[in-house]
Amino acid sequence: MNILKRIFSDHVLWVAAIAVIITSILISPPQLMDINWKTIFSLLSMMIIIQIYEYLDFLEYFASRLTHKAKTTRQLLWTLSRLAFFGAMFLTNDVAILTLVPLFYQISKHLDVDPIFPIIVITMSANLGSIFTPFGNTHNLFLLTHFNIDILNFFKMSTPITLITFTLMFLLTRFFPKKEVKFNQLPKFDLNIPSITLSGFVTVIIFLGVFSVIPMWISLASALILVFIINPRILGSVDYSVILIFMCFFLTIGSINREPQIVNYLSSIIDTKNGAYFSSIIISQFISNVPTTILVSKFSHYLYAIFLGTNFGGMGTVVGSLANLLAFKQYRFLFKESPWKYLGIFSAVNFVMLLIIGSIGFLLINI
Repeated sequence: MNILKRIFSDHVLWVAAIAVIITSILISPPQLMDINWKTIFSLLSMMIIIQIYEYLDFLEYFASRLTHKAKTTRQLLWTLSRLAFFGAMFLTNDVAILTLVPLFYQISKHLDVDPIFPIIVITMSANLGSIFTPFGNTHNLFLLTHFNIDILNFFKMSTPITLITFTLMFLLTRFFPKKEVKFNQLPKFDLNIPSITLSGFVTVIIFLGVFSVIPMWISLASALILVFIINPRILGSVDYSVILIFMCFFLTIGSINREPQIVNYLSSIIDTKNGAYFSSIIISQFISNVPTTILVSKFSHYLYAIFLGTNFGGMGTVVGSLANLLAFKQYRFLFKESPWKYLGIFSAVNFVMLLIIGSIGFLLINI
C-alpha cells in the first residue's frame, strides 16, 4: 500500500502521464517499442542496489566519521561537500541529499550558522558529483544506453568536467566563515562488512550490464537475488514512480517523433552542437534535466553537448533537477524557516555557478 501511495502522490508522474494522454490523442497512439527497455532495466537494477546501500547505512557511516573530525565550520562544510560530491557518483544525487541534509540538521543544532548556504552547497555538490558516473544521475543512464557508449568514452566525457567542478566546489566553500565546532552527541553507524562486500560485487555486475559487457537481465537478476538475501523488505523502499516516469517520457517522445512537422522543427533548432547544448540547459530550467535529456536526444546526435548541457541544466532553477526539489522539501520540513529566502539565495548561487560552468562547457564542446 505504501508503494502505491508513493506512486499516486508523485506529481511529476501525474504530469508525465497527462503528457502521454495528450500526445496520444493529438499526435499518435503510444507504442511499447518507444520504451528503451535497457534503460528501464538498468535503472531498476541501480535503484535496487542504491536502496541496499542506504539500508546498510553506507553513506551515513562515512558522513558520521568524517564530520566528527571537522574542527571549524568551514572544514565541516567542505567535508559535507566532498561527501555529497563523491557519494552522488555511486548512490545518486537524490540519495546523497536525502542522507546529508538530515545529517546536517542534526549537526546544525550544535552550530550558530544559517542553514541555507550549507544545504545549497550540499545540493550543488551532489548535482555536480553525479556527473562522473552513469549511476550518479538517471539521465546519464539513459544517455549511456541510447547512444551505446562504452565505458572508456563515457569517462572521457565525464572526467575533465568532474575535476573542474570539484575545484569550483572547493573554492565555493572558502566563502564560508571559520568558527570552531565541537560535537558530542551525533549519531554513529556501524558497517555490516559481509553485506557491503557482497553488495560491492553485485554493483560490479550491474556496472558490466550497463556497459553491455554482460546481458542486462543478469545484472537485474543479481540485484534481486541480493535484495532477497539481505532483506526483501528493501524492495518496498524502491521509488517505482521513477521507472513509470521514464516510461511515460519515452511514450510521449515516441508519439512526438512520429509527427514529421514537429520533428523537422525541433531538429532544425536542436541538431547543431551549440543548439543541443544550449537547448539542454534552457529546457532543463523548466521541465528538469531528466525529461530534457530524453527529448533532446531524440532530435540531436551531439552526445557530448547533450551530456554537458543536461547535467549543467541541474543548476539554475529549483526545477532544473529533481534533486533540487528534494533538497528544498527537506529544508522546509526540517528547518521550517524562510522558504522564499532559501529560493532566492539558491537561485542566485546556482545561476552564478551555471554561468561559470556553462561557459566552461561551451569551450569544451567547441575545442
